[in-house]
Amino acid sequence: MRLRSIGGCLCVCAICLALSGSYPAVAQSEPGILGARRYLQFCAACHGGDGRGGDKAASLATSETIRTHSDDELFRIIHDGTPEGMPPFAQIGETNIRTLVHFLRVLQNGSAPEQRPAPAATTGNPRNPEAGRTLFFGKAQCAACHRIQGQGAYIASDLTAYGRTREADAILRAIVAPSRLTTARVVTVTTRKGQVLTGVVKNEDNFTIDLQTQDGAYDLLDRNELARVIDSGTSLMPRDYGQLLSPSELNNIAEFLHQVAAATQEIGPEQP
Repeated sequence: MRLRSIGGCLCVCAICLALSGSYPAVAQSEPGILGARRYLQFCAACHGGDGRGGDKAASLATSETIRTHSDDELFRIIHDGTPEGMPPFAQIGETNIRTLVHFLRVLQNGSAPEQRPAPAATTGNPRNPEAGRTLFFGKAQCAACHRIQGQGAYIASDLTAYGRTREADAILRAIVAPSRLTTARVVTVTTRKGQVLTGVVKNEDNFTIDLQTQDGAYDLLDRNELARVIDSGTSLMPRDYGQLLSPSELNNIAEFLHQVAAATQEIGPEQP
């Protein structure tokens, strides 16, 4: 155990030294060192010990996504994972995730995210969570893909706790301008036997396609048995909510997500 501990310390020091030339104050600070430890623990196996990528995942030190996304958006990506294959890390806890977000900034020499204006819906509009619930299951059709409090579909992420760690601006931005990394590719496949399936690509390679249909079912399809694969050219998350919904309606959905998350937190997890 002692050898392992020493090895871990040496790796942390190596990362901090690599960063210290360009951004010494942050890299060698206590938060920077803690971030390096958490990075080695949770991220280095895929993204490389120096953050510049490996056999399993891309570089984080030069990632455009990190430069252009807000801290809340990066938190969501780490917490929820992505359809492209990154697993969720909700289990490591909010504190560790925020430490990793901070360290991602250190990896990019302390770069701050590009400043983007908050959606206009955040100011001057009343918030009605009950109206938001009606929209979620009705006009906005969120429940056609998402599940909340045990109701809705399985094809996208469960939103029961979504509002717990996100401010209203972050929720509204995710609705109006969803990230490319958190949206999924929709395809329609036709098998050689004539079966037609439409769903979200969860994983694929040269031999198979793992497809999840809207009822939540998974189909692992052999490419040799497919007659046609048509990419819809769209993502699972609609990109026109800013036109479909009014500012008040957007506020109401955000407030509904906050209310549900708060109520769930107060009750606590169900006991087995």
